[in-house]
Amino acid sequence: MSSWRDGWVLPIIDTAAATGLVERLGFCTWAPVSGLDFPNLAEAMGETAWSVMEQTWFWKDDVHLEKRLHYGKIIRGQPSFVAPEFLPDFVAALGGRGQEAERDPARLYLDGRLSREAKVVFDVLTDQPALATAELRRRAGLAGKGATAAAERALLELQRRLLICKVDLTGRTRGTYSYVWDLAERFWPEEFAAARRTSVAAARGAIRERLRSFGIEPSAGLEWRLFLWR
Repeated sequence: MSSWRDGWVLPIIDTAAATGLVERLGFCTWAPVSGLDFPNLAEAMGETAWSVMEQTWFWKDDVHLEKRLHYGKIIRGQPSFVAPEFLPDFVAALGGRGQEAERDPARLYLDGRLSREAKVVFDVLTDQPALATAELRRRAGLAGKGATAAAERALLELQRRLLICKVDLTGRTRGTYSYVWDLAERFWPEEFAAARRTSVAAARGAIRERLRSFGIEPSAGLEWRLFLWR
């Protein structure tokens, strides 16, 4: 059986090689996926789920902000990397032509598949672009420690559906480090335009083909767990 490790000299030892790995794979997670031999940066670099964070903490931000890779909590809700050339397929596979409701926060909320907090966060960013986490939480009515879990869940829900992403940092030192958020479509306009020209079937076919090249056989249940496909 083929494997995502085939053809690579592992471990990957620097950020340039790590970026190249993701570009050639098309997508991967930051850390291992429990119960599945899914391509991930930690194993490729000879690191653990914890040590890879120390090694690549600012690198993960830089490659995203420089638009070399897309970074966010996407695949099974875990921190993930998607090569820009694969990003239109990820968007279209989830909510392309005929399935736009899968990326429509209002419809998802009415169907009970998106939390109220997530819809509010999306609405705030729609009207007020590029907000730092603290300010976004304040404007969404999610400030304070008691709302931390709900705010984190909302950001996760929206990232998984490729509706929002990080677009900047507020700083890189203790006490200043935080993310600035905006709609993903504003940050990747060309890729989202390409997604609108891509059918759901074609996008899913491309991702399924890549999964098989990793040695992973797609199934409806697996695709739901990994990508929220219906």
